[in-house]
Amino acid sequence: MLVWGNLRGVVQAGAAGNSRCYIAALRMEPTQLRIADAVARAPEKPPQQYVPEVAYVTPEGIRIAKVVDFHKLRS
Repeated sequence: MLVWGNLRGVVQAGAAGNSRCYIAALRMEPTQLRIADAVARAPEKPPQQYVPEVAYVTPEGIRIAKVVDFHKLRS
């Protein structure tokens, strides 16, 4: 899922348990993220500055990275 703007609310990706999906947004402000069977809530404190980010699933659960760093993590 790609949001070219602000992402808010409950967001879901990964139909039929597809954990290879990801969620990307210019400004990520969800209350909850769901990718396949993984679920994550927003942090208590919002960041000082927003940057484009990508949420993806790892064995430890959902992680969020800056878009500019994402390709390094998935290689």
